[in-house]
Amino acid sequence: MKDSKLETIIRVRLLIKGIVQGVGFRPFLYRSAQKYKLLGFVKNTLQGVILEVEGNERDIKDFIPYILNHPPPLSLIESVETQELPVQFSKTFEIVSSEETGRGDLLVSPDIAICDNCIEELFFSEDRRFRYPFINCTDCGPRFSIIQGLPYDRPKTTMKDFGMCSHCEKEYKDPLDRRYHAQPVSCFECGPTLSLYNDEYDDAKQGKMVNLVEMVSQKLNQGYIVAIKGLGGYHLACKASLETSVLRLRELKGRETKPFALMGTLEMILENAEVSEKEKTLLLSPAAPILLLKRKESTAIANAVAPHLSDIAFMLPYTPLHLLLMEKVKEPLVMTSANISDEPIIYRDDIAALKELSDYILTHDREIHMFADDSVAKVFEDRLYMVRRSKGYVPLPMKLALHSPETILALGPMLKTTFTFLYNKKAIMSQYIGDTDSPASIEAERTAIDHFMKLFSLKPGIVVMDKHPGYPNREIAEDFKEAKVVEIQHHKAHVGSLLAETGEMGKILGISMDGTGYGDDGNIWGGEFFLGDYQELTRFGHLKYLFLPSGDKSAKEPWRFALSVLNSLYGSSEKIKTFGDRFGKKGEFTLETIKKKAGGILTSSCGRLFDAVASILGIGDFNTYEGELPIRLQACAENSRHTDDFYRYSIETDKKCRILNCLPIIHDILEDKRETADKAYIFHRTLAKGFVDMAKLAANEYHIRKVGLTGGVYQNTLLLQMTKNLLEKEGFSVLIHSEVPPNDGGISLGQAFLTAGLLSKSRKEKL
Repeated sequence: MKDSKLETIIRVRLLIKGIVQGVGFRPFLYRSAQKYKLLGFVKNTLQGVILEVEGNERDIKDFIPYILNHPPPLSLIESVETQELPVQFSKTFEIVSSEETGRGDLLVSPDIAICDNCIEELFFSEDRRFRYPFINCTDCGPRFSIIQGLPYDRPKTTMKDFGMCSHCEKEYKDPLDRRYHAQPVSCFECGPTLSLYNDEYDDAKQGKMVNLVEMVSQKLNQGYIVAIKGLGGYHLACKASLETSVLRLRELKGRETKPFALMGTLEMILENAEVSEKEKTLLLSPAAPILLLKRKESTAIANAVAPHLSDIAFMLPYTPLHLLLMEKVKEPLVMTSANISDEPIIYRDDIAALKELSDYILTHDREIHMFADDSVAKVFEDRLYMVRRSKGYVPLPMKLALHSPETILALGPMLKTTFTFLYNKKAIMSQYIGDTDSPASIEAERTAIDHFMKLFSLKPGIVVMDKHPGYPNREIAEDFKEAKVVEIQHHKAHVGSLLAETGEMGKILGISMDGTGYGDDGNIWGGEFFLGDYQELTRFGHLKYLFLPSGDKSAKEPWRFALSVLNSLYGSSEKIKTFGDRFGKKGEFTLETIKKKAGGILTSSCGRLFDAVASILGIGDFNTYEGELPIRLQACAENSRHTDDFYRYSIETDKKCRILNCLPIIHDILEDKRETADKAYIFHRTLAKGFVDMAKLAANEYHIRKVGLTGGVYQNTLLLQMTKNLLEKEGFSVLIHSEVPPNDGGISLGQAFLTAGLLSKSRKEKL
């Protein structure tokens, strides 16, 4: 056996970057160093975790791959820099105080759902945190929403005002404890306190927290609406089985028919929805997103929760407070964001505003520093398909295939707004902000941008915005006087987001289908085909331009565009008059403006085409929320007998641009005598086939065999599946989204990525 005295003693320094703070990384390194009998220290810095280990060369060579291959589950190692140092003859291995000098290069963990260990303690009567509404440990709890600065230590979080009791402090300082440096660690003795408000008294009712939870549970069971402070903001909750409560919540929130999210235990979810193994895994994941699931016919959920839809949106209780409430209520709860229309979620303790939306307010005194709405996702082909990327995922970075020498800030669109910072080969997307068409929303985006800049030590040299001259958040660009301003066309940005997410650097045909966006020719685009790559995208084709009367009004009243489509198809026929007569004088006036081409604009929008078909089929004439009729059209199609038929369409050429003319589809729909569901299904099939025929033309002319599917229309997974299947049958490779929403929530990433592509193209041209 080899004599250990003859072993070479070395000292190695590692700088580990990524999500390595607030996720149990230092205690993991401490335990690992003990396992390999190494000496030295570990500490947090603004650049990452610095680790110095000293010991036998053989042990250190085994230790390094071990820590890189077995990190804590919530951590993310982005890079490791290794350097050999002179031996210092350390006597111990220590966790030393954080260092706060230098430029920051840290990443931040998202807020994490309560872990199994904490759930066990929460309901174990002998535990000192039995039924404690703020129980957490290194593996769970608030992160992003409470961080005020880096490195991630308690004085730089909103927990700084809560002094730890001796028991919590002992856990906090013990490297072998599960709560070692868990910054929100607390208990009944030293932690945040619950308070309850209602209209009967202006001052908060305080008392034993378990009693307040019991009281709120009773109020929910009695049909009251309660505002509840969560991780990243307030929810509005009511019992999901009580139709009257759900309808009253709609009235208070001003939300006519847009579906509400639900919260329930796994057993409750399985009782009310179809859940695959992948869907179950996502529900139980640390991110705890809202998941769109197929509703069971036997569900007891009130119809008013998701009118006219076959899907319902469920999430698990992801905080201890939610779990305590669910235990007492024993039924699913509506758990929707507390906000005014499409403004950002209320996260400050604005009791007056919350009283307008609820009967009771269950709040606490742990400040939310940064808002984060719930993420929304679905499963497509057994993989995550993101609809809204926010809590649980933000601010996780995206690694890019493209390096940017400049820090880029992309401001996103007007609807479903996010922003993105892109620097080096990394993109950090913001949480969901909402529709930035109000001063409150603009201010929320500004606040979040400022927070990201301070947190990640960023200063943009380029600010990117949508080409639409009327988007209100363009004014944020004025805050950056020294930055260069770039405009990126909306639908090209959709393709850019897909290229960024998939890492595709070659040429593709990007099929970008959504509602509306300002086009390069001044018309409203929305059904676009682009050829190119991250450096340049050229319009290959589009859906046929049709007249959109009354502009944005047609998005809320789709019958107007349906009337225009019928006019383009038939002119002054009886079919138009019959349809228009449904809307009386409004219909007559609108038809006149259509014939005169007055008060409107030309559009190639695929989203508006879905609106028109839904109206013509009698599914509905009004969108009370964005995309309502297209969603209902999809739900209708999914009830079809699944015929193999297609309707007709044509492909034309205009100024070297290919035009997909869908008017023959409308004619065939009107002539078809089959059930509405069958016609809706064939419409989807035909549209998918039209897209594939456009791809085949591009392949023949430009030898491109790779196609990307993006844009808000591709939230429609029926259309997505049909298009993808037909493309693959023709031998195409197909790129689709997963972790980035196909809708406008991904626009900011595309804006930033295409801008980085322009920079790289410019550098190449100068060489």
